[in-house]
Amino acid sequence: MDEEGGELEEDKKPKLGWANLPDVCLRQVFWWLRDRDRVKAALVCHHWHHVMRSPSLWRVRNFNLSGRISRTRRLALETAVCYAKTYGAYLEDLEIRFSHPLNSLVARRFQQTLRTFLAALRKTGGRLRRLTVNHMALDRAAWCRSVRNSLVRSLAFYLRREGSRLGYLSLRGARLNLPQGLEVLEAVAAAQQHIHLGRRPGITHLNLEDFFSQPLAVFVSPAFPQVMNRFQGLCTLTLNYSCLSDELLAALSAACRSLGGGGSLQTFTVRCHIHEPHIQVVWGDAWSHLAQHCPDLRVQITVERILDVDKLGRILLREIPLRLLSLTSCYFSEQDWSAKPALTSLVPCYRSCLQKLTLDLNNSHESVDEELLEVVLLCSRLVYLKVWAFLDISFLDRLLQKRLEKKTILRTIKVRIYTNKYETQDEDGQLEEVYSRYRQLINSELHYLAISYPML
Repeated sequence: MDEEGGELEEDKKPKLGWANLPDVCLRQVFWWLRDRDRVKAALVCHHWHHVMRSPSLWRVRNFNLSGRISRTRRLALETAVCYAKTYGAYLEDLEIRFSHPLNSLVARRFQQTLRTFLAALRKTGGRLRRLTVNHMALDRAAWCRSVRNSLVRSLAFYLRREGSRLGYLSLRGARLNLPQGLEVLEAVAAAQQHIHLGRRPGITHLNLEDFFSQPLAVFVSPAFPQVMNRFQGLCTLTLNYSCLSDELLAALSAACRSLGGGGSLQTFTVRCHIHEPHIQVVWGDAWSHLAQHCPDLRVQITVERILDVDKLGRILLREIPLRLLSLTSCYFSEQDWSAKPALTSLVPCYRSCLQKLTLDLNNSHESVDEELLEVVLLCSRLVYLKVWAFLDISFLDRLLQKRLEKKTILRTIKVRIYTNKYETQDEDGQLEEVYSRYRQLINSELHYLAISYPML
């Protein structure tokens, strides 16, 4: 107080400090804290405790459930259940990632934790929009039959009761047998059926990569296309080639037609591995009908270690509206195998639609420089090229020259040049010279990576 009894100017200024921060600022700070630090912060004062209960702080959550046996790992399981009971009502985006259980005891603990966790979510009235349960790998020996069946029943029960709110579902790496996989999908489809009757949006993104056990020929099952026909709002679908059949493509076409005004399926990703069944015949007409009813369809195909051109030809049909193609040989190398037929006769079929091309080839016994450059020039819409292969440095020089001359519209070039030498100083020096010659082009117009790599 001054001599006249008035307040000093300093007293009139707003007080600064943590206690006076607006709620929006506190939420931004609390968002970065770990759980144990959030618990401590909530004990500071009533105001902070109130702000810590803001739904925006608890909407997204990832749980990594380790398969190792330790007190720390067990506490992680208990923490997940506690989180569901306390903050499950706020949760909208949940990811649960499994590590392979060391033994049946840990597998049973996983199953019990997931059952309790999902039950707690139901009781809190949670409103999950995105659910990811990845890498359960239920075909491993640690999962005995009774534990595996109990886990599947818990998951199916939750999805049937609460799946109506989901817009995104990923069960990648579940590796279920056919009856169990169909049971889970039926549960999701049943929940979605009520949505479509009420004309509300349902699941738009569904990831079923490695959802079934790898040796299963799912394409022979008439039940799989039937259940997939009930997912009528899909925009993005990912599955394995072992699930693909004419009947599945027809079911997806029918689901698109039922929406009216054009289909919704936009991105269809198919993964094919040599150890999966891939001998089925899928007709080009089935792909044509699907593309006709889904005019915005973009197909992405990844093929791993299937090197025979006849087998590739049965997979890569010219009627597919292919946007992304990935061919991988891994470390497989055989003198009788050649990548040239695929580059000269299969890939050019997509010259008017292919936008991304990824190749990982152990072609030490042959050169594919000319064929690869010809493919790049043929594919008029190709914007992304990633090549791991035995190549000459001159290939990269010629490719960049073609790009400089506007003969290709590539915007991303990633090249790993394999060599049969331990020391790569010579190749590194040549790559540096190539970069120097096209520095302005690379820095201004390209996402560019070029390295040499000893392949011994």
